[in-house]
Parts: sequence; structure tokens; C-alpha cells
Amino acid sequence: MKAWFQGVLLAFQFFSVLPVRRTLPMEHTQLKGAMVSLPWVGLTAGGGALSAAFLLDVYTPMSDGGIALAAMIISSVLTGGIHLDGWMDTGDAYFSYQSIVKRLEIMSDPRTGAFGVLSVLLLLAVRFLFLQETLHISFAAFASGLLVIPWFSRNILLYHFAWTPPAKQEGLCVWFQSAYEKKLLIISFLQNFILITFFMVGYHSLWIPVILAFLSTLVLYGWMRRLSIQSFGGITGDVLGAAVEGGETLLWIVWWISILFVTA
Repeated sequence: MKAWFQGVLLAFQFFSVLPVRRTLPMEHTQLKGAMVSLPWVGLTAGGGALSAAFLLDVYTPMSDGGIALAAMIISSVLTGGIHLDGWMDTGDAYFSYQSIVKRLEIMSDPRTGAFGVLSVLLLLAVRFLFLQETLHISFAAFASGLLVIPWFSRNILLYHFAWTPPAKQEGLCVWFQSAYEKKLLIISFLQNFILITFFMVGYHSLWIPVILAFLSTLVLYGWMRRLSIQSFGGITGDVLGAAVEGGETLLWIVWWISILFVTA
């Protein structure tokens, strides 16, 4: 149990800015704990964004656009921008239209090119649009999305560890994959079941959007797996970061559509 708790701390240490000032072992048991804890990192970032959005909504005259922008910025800050960095590097490599080997070299380059900058601007613009539009419908829908969507988007990481081959035989991605076991998917399923049940019992009007978001996560993973193998030969740390950021933005679109048309 201690090793699994260390894995939880490891997940927050690697994928958030929360101050986990401990030297933690990185054996397989800790890595397993970290992998199943990734949705909780997303939930924490979403919770921080929600807290700020609530305070701005209640205590200031800020517009929906301002609140949505603040929530998006705070969520990105709490994760340290690590996944956005992966999105930019992947964008640079993908839009180079080079061979797989050359694309992997581009992703390893610490410099960011024009395609990386343009891709992240487009990503954040689309996400901001649907954050704002969801908030315009209702604060409850917006607040729930801030918690549910970062949770489900981190599930994509575990699916990649389970079923997508690595593009390289070295690096942190390979190290995490080496610790994967099938029981982690069972734990992930139980976590998702608890989350969905919570909304079915406590928030009747939102249980359908939550289920649609979960199912969309599975569909997005399948599409991202195919794209990753075709474009890069598999997954890298940058590709995983792009999967989280791209998945989160696409899930906001699904969330807005389901709120607007399914729960109306």
C-alpha cells in the first residue's frame, strides 16, 4: 500500500506543479500507482480551475468569456504546461510531413517551430470557445465539465500504455509501459464506474453527457492510436501529451453538444 501511495505522489510530482518535495522510488509498483492516479491529477487541476471560476462568478462582475479564460489558464498552470509542450512538439513533427524517423528527430529538438505555435494557438482557441459556450448554458454544466473532462482525458494515457506500441525503445514512456498490467484497466474501469454512478445519483440531468464523454474517450483513443502508429510508429512522451490536450479539447466539444441537445 505504501508503494501505491508513493505512486500517487509520483503522478502529481511528474504531471502537476503541486510541491511534492520527496525523492520517490520509480519501481514497477510505484509506476502502477502513478498510472491509475493520472485521472486524479486531471481532477485536481480541474478542481483548481473550478474554484477560481466559482469565486470570479460569485464575487466579480467578470463576463463568461473572462471566467472561461481564467479557468483554462489555471488548469494549464496547475499541470505545468507539460502536456501543452507535448502538443506543440507533436504539431511541429506531424506537420513537417517528413518520414517517421525525421518526425521523431523533430520532436526531440528543444526548439519550437511555427507549426507548434500555430497548433497550440488553435487548440486553446477552440477549447476556450466551447468552455465559454458551455458556461453560457449553465454554470453547473461548466463546473461539471471542468471536473469530468480532465478526468476522462487522462484515461487515454492508460489505454495507450496498454495497447499502443512505443515509437522508441527508451525514455520515460517506455519505462511506464514496462510496468503496465491488465489489472490497471480493471482499476480504471472501477474508478470511471464510481464517477458515472455519482452523476447518475447526484446529478440526474448530467448523467447522459458523462456517459457520452466516457464513450467518446474510447473512440478518441482508437483514433489516436491509429494516428500515432501511422505518423510516429507508436507513442512517445510528446505524443502522450498531445493525446491529453487534444482529447480534452475534443471532449469539450462533445460535452457542449450533449449539454445543448441531449439535456435540453
